[in-house]
Amino acid sequence: MKDVAATAGVSVGTVSNVVNRPAIVEETTRNAVTDAMDVGGCRRPGGAA
Repeated sequence: MKDVAATAGVSVGTVSNVVNRPAIVEETTRNAVTDAMDVGGCRRPGGAA
């Protein structure tokens, strides 16, 4: 999470919010974090298979 946060220019708490409570994070910030996750090869947790 620290690498994603550094790449996106946000705090680790913001990354956590994007993953766990995305509705409370501004769209531009959410997009920056998800883009950083893509660059870093991270995946957001998916639903049940």
